[in-house]
Amino acid sequence: MTTLFFLLLLFLLLYPFWVVHKQTLGKSETIEKRPSDWSAYYEEICYYTSDGLLLKGWWIPAKSKRAVLLLHGNGGSRNGYHSGVFELGHVYHQRGFNVMMVDLRAHGESEGKRVYFGVKEHEDMLGWLQAIDPKGEYQWYLHGFSMGATTVLMMAEREPIRFVKVVADAPWIDFEALVKQELWKRASMPPFAYPYVRWIAETFLGQDFHFADNRERCRRLCDQEILYIFESEDALLPALHYESLKEMCRSVKVRVFDGVGHVDAFKKHPEYYVEVLQDEGVYPLSISHAS
Repeated sequence: MTTLFFLLLLFLLLYPFWVVHKQTLGKSETIEKRPSDWSAYYEEICYYTSDGLLLKGWWIPAKSKRAVLLLHGNGGSRNGYHSGVFELGHVYHQRGFNVMMVDLRAHGESEGKRVYFGVKEHEDMLGWLQAIDPKGEYQWYLHGFSMGATTVLMMAEREPIRFVKVVADAPWIDFEALVKQELWKRASMPPFAYPYVRWIAETFLGQDFHFADNRERCRRLCDQEILYIFESEDALLPALHYESLKEMCRSVKVRVFDGVGHVDAFKKHPEYYVEVLQDEGVYPLSISHAS
């Protein structure tokens, strides 16, 4: 009986370690699409992060000084199989934007093992933008999906003057609520396990759950030019996320797409999605010759 109790206790103590390890791993994949699919000229670009990881991406030049950084979400890549970010890049490029599309650390063809829920990712991107545009010659726009959306919010908070407009498609607002929800759904772990899970993640894997939370960040960003997009059938981010956002920022711009799931709005309704971006002044109504 004592042995059985000890084994059960050991399991309860170690199982969360395995869960946190698995849920913070990235996802590498071969990039199969290319901007040449749109008949666009592009350059392969790379950047070394402060901790020595090689990140890869594309720079798709245009004739204007407007530039957009497009970021996929957790588990995605420049391929855009989840969000359609690759096809969205074409839309931006048709409208005269220089387009920068990258694989975040631990995704696609970029190096790295683990994701950090925007904490390290936003530092990577700010450093890369500085390398791409050291003199500040471009008017920068940001557009991210899910974890990429949280990343662009962090970037906008760090350098609010640098970015003309920000589009955050399906960012979490309450990170603690999200983690508790996913612990139960993915690992059958009850909400009271959250403090232990957070301690494991922060002590052993270098995570920062406090910084990853967007509640106070969004409050501080209330007056910034940010368009938030959510999906009504999002199983990952239920309505509490955008409802709490509306409560803390009465003047916030929020568009909710009905009948679609997590980051599916553009893929399912591309024409309406583009119309929303036009209505919110993200880019011109007319299509220009980008290259």
